[in-house]
Amino acid sequence: MNASLRESDELLLNAYCDGELDPAAASEFERRMASDAALKARYSQLMSLRRAVRTLPPADVPSGLQARLEARLNAEQTGAEQAGRANHAIALRRRSWSFQALAASALLGAVISGSVLKTMDHFSRRDTIASEVVAGHIRGLMAPQPFDIASSDRHTVKPWFTSRLPESPQVPDLSAQGFTLLGGRVDVIGDRPVATIVYKHAAHTVSLTTLRPGETVPDQAIAGYNVRSWSDGNFSYVAVGDLPAADLAVFERAFSAAAPAPEITRP
Repeated sequence: MNASLRESDELLLNAYCDGELDPAAASEFERRMASDAALKARYSQLMSLRRAVRTLPPADVPSGLQARLEARLNAEQTGAEQAGRANHAIALRRRSWSFQALAASALLGAVISGSVLKTMDHFSRRDTIASEVVAGHIRGLMAPQPFDIASSDRHTVKPWFTSRLPESPQVPDLSAQGFTLLGGRVDVIGDRPVATIVYKHAAHTVSLTTLRPGETVPDQAIAGYNVRSWSDGNFSYVAVGDLPAADLAVFERAFSAAAPAPEITRP
């Protein structure tokens, strides 16, 4: 949620996106949104996130869950067979429907109750690191603000990282190149806390996560977000954002030029 929006506006926005407002209320809200830049930006962000979620491929049914469902339904089928051929035919139809419905319900419950990280791990097993970094980016966008420390001053953000992590990256000022420093946050990749620097480019948020050397991932797109990775002597970097891949390449060049392979700062 945009920190500048009131809670009542956020509730109205969600109701509007879900089609829950009556025509008069919806028209009034659209008039407000047309003149409110913050509200319009939050609407665009929310719709972008919803589109990204819709692109997630369905997760596989866990083998254990499928076996339990089949065992239960087979038991029901046996009872139906004892009731006679006619009932047996009905039971077979119900079995086919029941398994699909139960499996769909189980998957839906897993998606709703699971975290973004677990969902992404299902559809991108070949590249867990990239999936987890993108999940961290999405979680940041869905939070009240995409950072734990808000500051455009690199001399504030870097010491904040240094006091919390074993290894602290450089935090260059890239405003002259069109990438404004917003702050930083600590994400968790696997079981390890890592630094993520947050920049803004026009209306786009860029998350730059720092990893161990050698943990680079292929440049790719995941759930509508472009991913770009590179390394220097001390860190691997994974940049994520919904801006074009060419702009992420510009960001990489700007960052690399401003932060050339520094010595690692330890607390």
